[in-house]
Parts: sequence; structure tokens; C-alpha cells
Amino acid sequence: MMSEALRIAETFPGYSREDWAAMVEKALKGQPISRLTTKTVDGTEISPIFERAVGKAPLAMRPKDTTWAVCQRMDHPDAAKANEQVLNDLVNGVNMVCIPFAGSASARGFGLAADKEVLAKALNEVLVDLIAFRLETGAAGDAAAKAFAGVVADKGADAASVKVSFGLDPIGCFASTGALPADWAATLASTIKDLKAKGFKGPFVTADGRPYHDAGATDAQELGAVVATIVAYWRALEDAGFEAAEALGMIDVVLSVEADQFASLAKMRAIRHLWANLLEAAGVDFLPLTVHAETSWSMMTRLDPYVNILRETTACFAAGVGGADSICVVPHTIALGLPGSHDRRISRNLQTMLLEESNLYRVTDPAAGSGYVETLTDETGAMAWALFQEAEKAGGAVAALKAGLFADVIAKSNEVRGKLLATRRAALTGASAFPNIDEKDVAVLDVAPIALAVPAAGESCTALKAVRLSEPYEALRDAAKAAGNPPIFFANMGRIADFTARATWTKNFFEAGGIRSLSDKGYAEAAEAAADFKASGAAIAAIVGPDALYEEKGTDFAKALKEAGAKMVYVAGRPKEIMEALSAAGVDAFAFESCDVLAELNKIHDVLGIAPVAKA
Repeated sequence: MMSEALRIAETFPGYSREDWAAMVEKALKGQPISRLTTKTVDGTEISPIFERAVGKAPLAMRPKDTTWAVCQRMDHPDAAKANEQVLNDLVNGVNMVCIPFAGSASARGFGLAADKEVLAKALNEVLVDLIAFRLETGAAGDAAAKAFAGVVADKGADAASVKVSFGLDPIGCFASTGALPADWAATLASTIKDLKAKGFKGPFVTADGRPYHDAGATDAQELGAVVATIVAYWRALEDAGFEAAEALGMIDVVLSVEADQFASLAKMRAIRHLWANLLEAAGVDFLPLTVHAETSWSMMTRLDPYVNILRETTACFAAGVGGADSICVVPHTIALGLPGSHDRRISRNLQTMLLEESNLYRVTDPAAGSGYVETLTDETGAMAWALFQEAEKAGGAVAALKAGLFADVIAKSNEVRGKLLATRRAALTGASAFPNIDEKDVAVLDVAPIALAVPAAGESCTALKAVRLSEPYEALRDAAKAAGNPPIFFANMGRIADFTARATWTKNFFEAGGIRSLSDKGYAEAAEAAADFKASGAAIAAIVGPDALYEEKGTDFAKALKEAGAKMVYVAGRPKEIMEALSAAGVDAFAFESCDVLAELNKIHDVLGIAPVAKA
């Protein structure tokens, strides 16, 4: 019987949607509730409130009370050092090892050579039949698979007992490199038959969403490409003599998860629906789908990389409660180079805490029934299926890549996302928001990156370029740092304490481009501000204060700063009634919420003569 002390909910009155709407309208002072509706890059409308979903049962995911596999990358190019890493990982909580081979897109410039001797050295003292493996082979698919199979044989392990996803993915490699061997299907089938003859159970083939996600695909676009890839492999394997059920059972999926918790959670759930649709279309009884999740490369920043740990925690949470069978948390310094032991430790411990302290794995599909999550799941899945159907009309995944179908839809998404990033409506903490231009360098291992390996081309397409979201801001910060972080003088009007929020926002605005803000003094008169501007050595200035003082003295400040030699004068805010007068007095631009921050920062760099820094 429930304790009386636990009957808390019964002491609170219930509220209807109408009650809530009335309170919101009052808070919005008569503005419509639709003002709170937002849109995803896909165009999905996100309502400010959802009601409980009806008739939604938990999805079939991991078996009950089964943890996801904690995966760590073994990506040091030096086999001996890779061995040190993996042995340390395995005694500290890792039970799956991911091996990205050199030249594969997912190796991010590092990885082991697809050579049996190299791999044997890297896996020295590793009991291959006690843990799980994921191979990420790129262009080296057949060679990497044979090398791993050879190591297993030399260790005397039973191939049937080794849990390994061989990660053969020529179509994903095609998307990343723009090249696909003419005999890819025959080679794929031959490699699989050889591995099966040795006793391996698979999965052998991976439909990888990361090439699309890293290029800027939305969640629905990533899923649509994955489904198209699954079908392409299914057909190729059927043509090679495998039955539909056997072919589909050989395939697993890799998805990226990012800091948008609910979007990633919905994506993880949507792939289960899409898989069920494929099985039904194939006339195949239920087969479980193995889904591996990796924290997003594109969301990682070089600037303030410790914030990446927070992004990854959210992403890992979404993957875990979304039913991932295994998760790889990429170390937070990966955008800077090859991470060291401390960074790898953080990655694996993050998962250990979510599993052992938060017990996230104990509830199957906890988001089931949530109106918001169920709606987002359904809409993401529907858009993904529509894109898959477009790819089918184009002739399948390979033909769609050759025709530029995926590249075109991703380009449109990047255009929408680019505006959100430029205006900071999609803020990147540490890069576009709350920057720290005096942050210290973060150490990574001194290992030279390896170029992406491109296979011999029988077919060609425009390669999807992996891009991190923070790169435009990083380029500005690098250039400004090389120029000594030139200053901008803040002509603060009155007491800074009266407009702290605006002053802080404006400081962040300029320092996102590496322009140091001189902003610690308030001024009552324009002449005093102009004199201090002259003495500061700055070439540009910003007038910062409350709107009331802009009306009273804004034009005086603008004229004084221009007369003192300011090449550019900004006003923080958007005082619509007096913008024309301020401009006439010498104001060149206005810094305000939702303006194009990147455009303004680039303009400042041009005025100050800050030259771009060439990429290494």
C-alpha cells in the first residue's frame, strides 16, 4: 500500500491545456502562443507543449536489464602504443574495442594499418573472445577483415565465439571519398563468404550514418541515407545468393548522437520503426537490429574543448535511453589531434557513471508515451522514409550519391543551419557563445595525421565533406590570435551595473571573433569616452548602455568617437526609433540579438586588416 507521505500528486490541482494556454498568454502579454513554436533544420515544428501520447508501447531495443557495450577507439597509428591504450581501457571498464583503420573517414586522421602483423602487435595480450570489437575499415575493407581474421586464428580463438562487427561499408566509403570500385558488390559478398567459412557470425556489413551527419545532414536525412544503404546491401547480398533474412541479419547500423538530447533520442527510436518497415517489406520475421552510437564529430569544438564533455554527456544519455547496443564517446580533444590517456579516461568514465551510478540501462525505452518524443520520432522517421523513397526512385543509394541527391538535400540543410550558427540562435558554448580568448592550449599526442584513403574508382560522386559546426568561429579566433587579439573600446554610458546583461552579451559578441573587449569603465560624458578611446590604442569602438541614454547622448558619443579616429563605431542593441539618427552621427553598425554575428565579425577583421590563418 502506498504511504500517505507519497501521495504528493494528489495535493496539487490538475490543469487542462486551456488553463495552461491562458497562463502563457498572460505571461506573453497578449502575444500568441505560436510565438513559442520553433522549427528544426528539417522544418519540423516544435510546439511549446505536447500532451501524453496514446497507445504507444515501448520499442524493442536492448534486452531488459542489459547494459550497452562501452566502446573505446584504438586509433594510435603506432601498434605498441595502441596496445598500451587498449590494455589500459580493458582493465578500466571498456568491453568493446573499436578499431578505425588508417585512411578511413571515422579514424579522423589516425588509425592502424590494415596489416595482420600490425594488428597482432596492437592486440597483444588481448583475449579476443572475451570482449566485443568493431572494425571501421574505410577503403581497406577486405584487407582489414582478413587481417583481423588472421589475428584471431593465430591466437587460437574460436571465430564463432568472437563478437565482432566487421564494418564493411563500401557505400559509406563512397560517400566520404567520392570513389567506389566497380566490383564492390562482388568483393563484399566474397569477403563475407570467406569470413563465414572461417566461422565468424558477424555482423559483417555496416550502414553508417556518420558520413552524412558529419557533412551536415539532419537527423531525418542521416536516417534516410542509412535506410537506402541497408537496402542496397540487402539487394547486393541477395544477388550473391543469400536469402533476405540472412542478408538483413548481416547488417548493423551506426548513428551519430549530439547535444540536442531529444532529437538524438528520437533518431535512435526512429531507426527501430524504419527497420520494422524494411522487415515487413522484405516479408521477413522480426530480426533484432544492432545499433551502435558514436558522439558527433561535427559538434566538437577546438575552442574550450572541455565543454565537449558536457555535449558528449548529453549525447551519450540520449543514445543510452534511446536503446543503443553500444556507444563510443569520442574523447573531447579529438578536434585538436590524437587524444592522450587522460582524455580517453574521461570518455570511458563518462559511460561508466551513466551506467553504474545513473542506471540508465534499467528502463527499456523510458521516453515511450512522451508526446514530444513520440511526435519527433514519428516525424523524423516519416521524413527519413520519404528521402529513402527518393533515393529508390533515383536507383538506390549508389545512384543517389552519383546523382548528388544526398549532397543536394544536405546543402540545403547546411544553408538553414548556417544562418542559425551565424546569428547564434544555435549557440556553440566556448566558440560563438561565452568565448574565452585567453584560454590555454590543450595538449594532445604529437602524432601526424594520416590522409583519407581513396579507393580505386569505378563509380564517382561528389564526396561529402566532414565539417565541424564551430569552424567559422575558430577561423576568426585563430586569425585574431595571430594578430595579437586587437581590442575594441567600450564606451559604456553610465554605470555598467545598470546594463550588466547587455555589456556581457556585447563582450561575448566581439570576443567570439577574437576581438578583445576593453570594457571596465563607465562614462557620463562623450568627451571623456573619446579621450580614453584615443589613449587605448583601439581602432574601433562600441557604445554600450541602456536605451534611455542612447536617446539622450548616443549621437554625442558617436560623433566624439568618430572625431577621435574610430574606424568603426558599433552600438550594442537595436534602438529602432533612433537608429537612423545614430547612423547619421557616425554609427557604422548595430550588435543585437539575432543579427548576423559572423558577417559583422568578418567585417571587423577586414577593417582591422586581420589576415586569415592558413589551415595546417
